Amino acid sequence: MTKLGTNSIRCLLKIWGTAFALLLCSPVLSQQLVYKDLFRGFERRFALLDSLIFKNGDAPQQYQQFRMYNGFDGTGMLAVDSLINDKVSMQKEAFKAENGLLVSGQSYYRLDEGFGIDDEDALSRYNAKVQVELRWNFLSSSLVHRDSRMKELELKGELERMAFLKDEIKELTEKQQIFFRAEYDSLLSGVLKLRIDNLKLLYDAQEYLVSDRSIGTDDLLKFMDEKAIAERQLESVPKDYPVASQLVYPAGAMVKIDTAGIRKHILENSLMLQEADLQIELLQQQEIGTTYWRTLNISPFVRYSYYVRPQIKNSSNIDAGIAFQIPLTSQQGRKQKAMKAERMQKIMEKDMLADYINEQVNLLFAEIERANRSIAGELERIRQLRKYLALRKENYKGHIGEYNFLTRIKEYNHYLTCWENYYLYQYSRDCCIAQLQNYLPDHSVLEFCTIIN
Repeated sequence: MTKLGTNSIRCLLKIWGTAFALLLCSPVLSQQLVYKDLFRGFERRFALLDSLIFKNGDAPQQYQQFRMYNGFDGTGMLAVDSLINDKVSMQKEAFKAENGLLVSGQSYYRLDEGFGIDDEDALSRYNAKVQVELRWNFLSSSLVHRDSRMKELELKGELERMAFLKDEIKELTEKQQIFFRAEYDSLLSGVLKLRIDNLKLLYDAQEYLVSDRSIGTDDLLKFMDEKAIAERQLESVPKDYPVASQLVYPAGAMVKIDTAGIRKHILENSLMLQEADLQIELLQQQEIGTTYWRTLNISPFVRYSYYVRPQIKNSSNIDAGIAFQIPLTSQQGRKQKAMKAERMQKIMEKDMLADYINEQVNLLFAEIERANRSIAGELERIRQLRKYLALRKENYKGHIGEYNFLTRIKEYNHYLTCWENYYLYQYSRDCCIAQLQNYLPDHSVLEFCTIIN
């Protein structure tokens, strides 16, 4: 073999050897690159989370204090008040105009002459007659039971006003809960995004270790499930909110309720109890007006008659008298007894309603107190974990103890989970406080709340 041929074979063997070595080393190089990317990813996460948790100075608070929705300015209620007042005034004027006077008349032509049955007497014979009568049924006028019937109109107007106010307060409560939902969605999603990103990093690191056959797949499935649960929570939020801007201990977390003051005010000013009082009073006024005398018709009258006579001069005459109709029935008395029974029933229902309102308010107080205790527990855990994370951060800087990226990111996730629970408890508590507004028609529930930092 020539020298040139030997060199060519050596060159080919060298190339094949280099290629084979590169093929053997490429997974190692690839794994090293993945490891470096994961390492840098963990370092970036730690720096970001530390900047949010350990902000210096007056960090802007994401949630300062309990706030109520103020979308109503009362213009709708004022407009309805004006319309109801105008309607009741016109109804009163219409009622006052009921004077019981009635004008009736008749005009007819007699056919007696054509049938041959007319009287021979010229005075009793006439071809046509025109008659006009003025009658006064004073028992159906506004003079009878005037005060009770006027009061009845006022009470019906008040009941209409009460119904509108109840609807408006119900709408206010619903909008208040929507307002809370949007506010807590923004806060919760801001923390969820941080935890989901941490879980993604944990999953990638776990997947790397599994592919490297350093560990089993149990933790990989656990992180997958935890990430899926957090992502489902985030997907339930209708809008895309930014990541949390800080994770410092929040201010204005606790809300203390003046339970004695709010309970007393509710029992004195509840719309449902006021409505029950109005219904009882309306039945009482209707009971007064439901009498036998209202069914009588005793009407003084004056009647003018004009006769067209064929043989002598036309004549006229004026009559005066009293017309009456007396029903032979006890219907009104029975109606009055039925109304009295209904009124007594309403009085009993009002007492039961007061007990029901008191029970519902006490249940809301209990839920608020339970949520406050849960909030206090989460705040204490946030405080303790923050101190723990600060201590661990210093230890990591000084290379004290074992340093594990996975363990450290899990510690941050524990802290984030406490914030998520804290926001969920606050949302539940604040919705209960908003429901108290249903029982306070003329005052804001905030007047009975004290914000405790």
